[in-house]
Amino acid sequence: MDYQDIITFIMEIMGTVAFAASGAMVGMEKKMDIFGVCVLGVVTAVGGGMIRDIVLGIIPPSVFQNSTYELTAVVTSCIVFLVLYYKKGLLEGSRRVTYDRIMLVMDSIGLGIFTVVGVNRMIRMKCSMSKSSPYISRHLYGRNL
Repeated sequence: MDYQDIITFIMEIMGTVAFAASGAMVGMEKKMDIFGVCVLGVVTAVGGGMIRDIVLGIIPPSVFQNSTYELTAVVTSCIVFLVLYYKKGLLEGSRRVTYDRIMLVMDSIGLGIFTVVGVNRMIRMKCSMSKSSPYISRHLYGRNL
């Protein structure tokens, strides 16, 4: 592995943790059990990457090639569940503003990191939008590129 691969992997793990925490916090807000919180955390963390890989033609998606991402999302979701389960007051009262800010930060971090990772993946594949999916360019621009 070269430095770029290592940095990309670290960024993907950071984004996975951020989105898993975000999804798990929403699950706790909706009073889900640990299974629901984990499912919501995992889908939030790896769902976008799966869609990205399918659009780019990477079959099977990288999430199924390396279980590190799912395990990271499950562990993060369980930690968020346990912390918020035993500290129920963290989502109530004046701490609600703090919760909203944490959610905003987690979503922003995850979105920023996964945007960079997605662009990096397209650049490394040396493909343009029209090569990756003519259907997307047709819907975005009204014509094939």
